Amino acid sequence: MFDLDTCLGFITNNVAKEVAECFNDRLSLLGITRVQWIALYYLGKEGTISQCDLGEKMAIKASSVARLIDRMEREKYVVRKRSKEDKRRIDLYLTDKGKELREKLLPEGEKMSQLVSKGISSEDIQVFKYVLHKMSVNLMEENK
Repeated sequence: MFDLDTCLGFITNNVAKEVAECFNDRLSLLGITRVQWIALYYLGKEGTISQCDLGEKMAIKASSVARLIDRMEREKYVVRKRSKEDKRRIDLYLTDKGKELREKLLPEGEKMSQLVSKGISSEDIQVFKYVLHKMSVNLMEENK
C-alpha cells in the first residue's frame, strides 16, 4: 500500500525545501537571496549568458528571470546588452560589483554542501547523485 512518508518524491521534495530554506537564511544575513546567488553563480561561470539560457539553467520562468535581473540591475550587479549576433537575444554580464559579490559569496555554496553532506561518505554521495540522475531521466522519458 502506498505510504507518502516513504515516497521518494515526497522525501526529496521536503529535503530540497529544507536545503533552500537553510541556504536562504544564511544568505539573507549577507544581504542576498538564494535565487540571486544562483544567478550570480551562472553569470560568473558562463561569462556571458542570454536571459533565456539563464532561466533554463535556473529552471525558472522568463517572467521570473526578468524580475530577478531587473532587481540585480538596479543593485548594479548585472548589465543587459542586446546580442550583436541576434538582436532578439538579451545577453547578461556581471559588473565589477557583481563579480566582487560573486567571489565573496561563492564559498557559501561550499559551506552549504559541507553542511548537507556532513557524516555521509563520498561513496554514498556518488550513489545518491547517480540515483537522482536516474530518477530525473525516468521523469524526462515519461514527460516526452
